[in-house]
Amino acid sequence: MRPTRRGFAVLAVAVAGLLISARFGQPGLTAVAGPLFAGVFAAAVQVRWSGAPTVELGHLRRGFPGETKPVEFHVDGSGIATVTARLSEGLDGKTTVTKSLPAAVTYRVTYTARGEQRVGPIEATVTDALGLIKESYTIESKADVLVYPPVYRLGGTDAFARTFTSENEDRQSFDRLREYVSGDSLRNVHWKSSAKREDLLVKEFTDNRSDRTLLVAAEAQRGHADEMAAAAATITMAALESGLAVELAVPNGAVEQGYGDTHRTRLLELLARADAGQTGRTDDADVIVTANGDGVTVSVDGRRQSFAAVTASRDNPISGEVNG
Repeated sequence: MRPTRRGFAVLAVAVAGLLISARFGQPGLTAVAGPLFAGVFAAAVQVRWSGAPTVELGHLRRGFPGETKPVEFHVDGSGIATVTARLSEGLDGKTTVTKSLPAAVTYRVTYTARGEQRVGPIEATVTDALGLIKESYTIESKADVLVYPPVYRLGGTDAFARTFTSENEDRQSFDRLREYVSGDSLRNVHWKSSAKREDLLVKEFTDNRSDRTLLVAAEAQRGHADEMAAAAATITMAALESGLAVELAVPNGAVEQGYGDTHRTRLLELLARADAGQTGRTDDADVIVTANGDGVTVSVDGRRQSFAAVTASRDNPISGEVNG
C-alpha cells in the first residue's frame, strides 16, 4: 500500500504546513495539516478494509488468427479499481479499465497467432474514493482459449481434386445406362447401345470419392510449425468439403479418418497444437506437407509444388467461413 500522486501531494502540503507552523509560529496551519493527515489515514483504512478483489473470468470462444472476440469477467470488491488483464503473446487488445467495484468488465481481444493462448492473470490496483492511497494485487484468475491455424482458399473450384489427389486414381466408376436428357455431355453417350435402341443412352457414374480415406502427413523444421499447420488445415478442410474421409498425422499426434463438423473440429484442434518434427507416416500418406526455411511444399504421388502456388490468396484467409 502506498500513496498515489495525489496522496503524496496532500502529505507534502500537510508536512509543509507543520514545518511552517513550527518555524514561524502559525498555529492556523496546524489546523489545516491535521485534517489532511486524517484524510490520508482514512483513505489507507478504506483501501485496507476493501482487501483484494475477486475476479470471475467468462468463457472465451475459440477462433482463428485475425478474429476479435469479447472476453467478459466480473470483478467483485469495493473501492475504485484499475483492472488490467495480461494477455499471452498470441492475443492482442486494450485490456485496462477503471471501474467502481463491483463491476462487469468486457474487453475485445484479437487473436494474432495459433496455439493455446491465455487471458490472465488479472492485475488490479484499488484506490479510495478520493484517490489518495492505492494497493496493487495480482489475481490468479485465467481463461485459456485455443486459436486454430488460418485456412486459405484453394485456387479454383476443382483445385483440390486437381492438386491433392492421385492422377491415376479412378474417381468414378460406371453405374448404369439411362436415357439421354438435355444437358448431358455427349462424351458420356454410349453409342453402341444407343444404336441398338435407336435412342440415345448415356453412361451414369458413381463418385467413389466418399469411400476413400485421404491421409495427410504434415512435417516441419523447427520454427516453421505455424506454416505447416496452416497448409495442413487448408488441405484437410478442402478434403472434407470434397466429401473425403480425412486422416491427419502431425509430429505430435494424429486424428483417425472421419467426416462432419465434429471431425473438422478435431482436425483443427490437433493443428492448433501441432509442433515441428517428423511423423513417420510419409511412406503411406496421400498428401505430404513439408515446411522449412525454403517455404511450404505439398507432395502427391511424387508431384511436388509450393503451397503458395495452389492457394487463391495468402492475404485473404477464409478461416471465418470454416465451421470449427
